Amino acid sequence: MPSDILKNRQNLIEQVFDILPSSVYLFDVTAGTMSWFNENVATRFGWTQEQLRAMGHNYWPTVMHPDDLPTLLKSREYVINKMKDGEVLNFEYRFKDAWGNYHWVDDRITIFQRDENGKPVSVVGIAAVIDEQKAHEEKLTNALDKLTLSLAAANMGTVEYNSTTEETVWDQRTYELHGADPKLSALEAYRKHIYEEDRASASAQFRDAYQANSQQVYIKYRARHDDGSLRYINIYGKFHESPDGRKLNGVAWDSTREIQSEQQVAEAQAKMISAAKMAALGEMSGGIAHEINNPLTVIQARSFQLTQMVEQGKIDPEKIKQAAESISKTADKIAKIIKSLRSFAREGGTDQFELVPVNMLVSETLEFCKTRFYNYGVELTVEPIDEDFEIECRVIQIEQVLLNLLNNSFDAAQNSEEKWIRVKAEEYVDCIDIKVIDSGPRIPDDVAKKVMQPFFTTKELGKGTGLGLSISAEIMKNHKGELFIDRKAENTTFVMRIPRLQ
Repeated sequence: MPSDILKNRQNLIEQVFDILPSSVYLFDVTAGTMSWFNENVATRFGWTQEQLRAMGHNYWPTVMHPDDLPTLLKSREYVINKMKDGEVLNFEYRFKDAWGNYHWVDDRITIFQRDENGKPVSVVGIAAVIDEQKAHEEKLTNALDKLTLSLAAANMGTVEYNSTTEETVWDQRTYELHGADPKLSALEAYRKHIYEEDRASASAQFRDAYQANSQQVYIKYRARHDDGSLRYINIYGKFHESPDGRKLNGVAWDSTREIQSEQQVAEAQAKMISAAKMAALGEMSGGIAHEINNPLTVIQARSFQLTQMVEQGKIDPEKIKQAAESISKTADKIAKIIKSLRSFAREGGTDQFELVPVNMLVSETLEFCKTRFYNYGVELTVEPIDEDFEIECRVIQIEQVLLNLLNNSFDAAQNSEEKWIRVKAEEYVDCIDIKVIDSGPRIPDDVAKKVMQPFFTTKELGKGTGLGLSISAEIMKNHKGELFIDRKAENTTFVMRIPRLQ
């Protein structure tokens, strides 16, 4: 009766093992081969118990991948000499089926039986095929390898941040970008090397993105290396939700060279602007001298009048007052011309935007050229401009653009029988157009396409740099406006389109 119960229990256990989705087996440690396995092994791998037992000590060399044999032998050594009852050993290896194909297996074993000396005789194992998991891991590894190569080629580092633990992790390259010691934590390295003036803005950029639940964040700051040099660091990252909380994964790179290149371009552009302005001032020098000489003549005449009155003893208070007022007004006019000249000589690119009337911009600019135009017989007219027309701009730069257009129109008008230039302003919903129209010949289509390009000029050698219009177009672009030729107009018409507000 007890033997029947034992037999029934054994049958029940075997039935349970047979319906399990995993492979269950008993391995004879002494013989080094299988002693029993469930139906899943035969179905999944095609081996019969007789075939595996017949392999004897050749079992592992026959069915295991050669690269995995050292791991298996090491595991067997551990089972025999160190493994305790109830302990579970987990390892992975490749197992060959009866058709010659290898499969990745995740195996968990524990001691099933010991001999009278306590040495393990057999182990029970549960093995699951993990081919899909391994294929996925391989793809992920390949993708990570490609990413690592791409980051290395781009000189980029990686950045990770866990909002729950507030832990920040940098890779080796990110430490190098900051000139920091890898022994420091990422946060310590950041605090030590970030340029003090950028600390508040960088923190604000991250905080604002995080609090707004943005999907991404872009931070720029400078890092000071131990040699005192500054590096411009850019960090771009994306937030994502994980079981451990909100995390950030990003990349870091050094943009110092790009910044320096931009600065060099800006410096070169500033020099070109200065050269173009000096050329324009040279062209206007005669007119400016005349503008100043005329009021100086008035001052001299009034001064002579006052001297005569004193010498002749004919002191007339009313005439003295008139002469003094005339001298004062004339001096103000000279001061205004000199002030405008000084302003024009400045670059103006760092000036604050301010709201100014369009008619003031036009009238101040005309101070430079109206006398010159008059002396050369060029009629200059300004159509009435509404006093309510205002634009937000850098005054000096817009006046520079307008003056450049007026000088170009002056040159063009010289080649026509009727020499005239007109300036007008037109209002739109959100912008103001300032138009400079001249009587010169219309610009051909092929030339019109190139006039805004740097160094393109139709003037004679030595009379133009080809920079005026390209620089003017860039200034207008920086004002969120544009400079263009109105091809529909009857006469050559350049248009400065400027937003009312920046």
